[in-house]
Amino acid sequence: MLPKLSHNELIKLISKRCIPPLLPRFYKGQAGGRVCIIGGCEDYTGAPYFSANATALMGCDLTHVICEKDAATVIKSYTPNLMVHPYLRTSKDKHEEEFEKIEMLLKRIHVIVIGPGLGRDKGMLDSIKKIIKLVLEKHEGMIPIVIDADGLFLISQDEEVREMLKKFPMGRIILTPNVVEFKRLSESVGHDPEEKDEEKDISSNEVTGATIAKRLNCIVVQKGREDRIFSPQSDSFVLKNDREGSCKRVGGQGDTLTGTIACMLAFSRSMHDFKLCEDENNGKNKKGHDELKLEWIDFGVLSCYAGCTVTRECSRLAFKEKGRAMQTSDINERVGQVYAKVFPL
Repeated sequence: MLPKLSHNELIKLISKRCIPPLLPRFYKGQAGGRVCIIGGCEDYTGAPYFSANATALMGCDLTHVICEKDAATVIKSYTPNLMVHPYLRTSKDKHEEEFEKIEMLLKRIHVIVIGPGLGRDKGMLDSIKKIIKLVLEKHEGMIPIVIDADGLFLISQDEEVREMLKKFPMGRIILTPNVVEFKRLSESVGHDPEEKDEEKDISSNEVTGATIAKRLNCIVVQKGREDRIFSPQSDSFVLKNDREGSCKRVGGQGDTLTGTIACMLAFSRSMHDFKLCEDENNGKNKKGHDELKLEWIDFGVLSCYAGCTVTRECSRLAFKEKGRAMQTSDINERVGQVYAKVFPL
């Protein structure tokens, strides 16, 4: 478990242990990773774009979007930098869902984001359920999945999905609920968010966040005035990120967050799962903080903290310049600039 560290110590640890260097010998997708955003329907095309664009601007090598067919052309029109695949099907579609194409694509993916712009169509939600089952069974749950928005709605409504999440290796599922989604999740796992545990010297929200993390075997990033990160590893663990953000709330900020977290998870997989720098370090990562033995759950928590930090700073800078006129695009376009500032080469 991570020790108690200051913000600067956490950023230093992330920089030295989670982010792979850029070296001439690495091929495309090796250091920057490959991320897939799954979401986007006819009504909601901005959310998957913002998530995927944030992933790309953080430094991901290859960023894919799997969306519903009516959303694909619109998302493609936003930028040529993303690979957009119209493979999701709604319940009104007469032809079969192209699930074999989804399965083939996910074989090459390092991190998945589920939820941005997904909507609540039964056909779309059924597809997501099949994808979660595919990752669990065919990939042994090793591909990290960041779940947000209507992906969280599915979890709160479907007990079978909740049971699948519990079977993933610890730290491979990350939930990023806002206030409403957090309440819905807490009710689905059988915990009243208004109930205070008198035996714990922490707030009722922290008790609930720890409960959700423990019962669903997930990392929980509770978004709010301060972001709180809970780990299934311990009932008492909570990592708070209270860096200054903005006073303006716009739809889509959470999509930028899922993208920044996803890219950091891809970086972390390069270092932890694929041991990208092991040869240079004689089998050990000696870039700093050698006294800390980090497990995957630690990499997952640190990735979430890094994503929160970058997103909050993007929001702060955008609000400073735009004020009440600030939009998600103002936040999103600053991701690369802020990443370079927080994690300089």
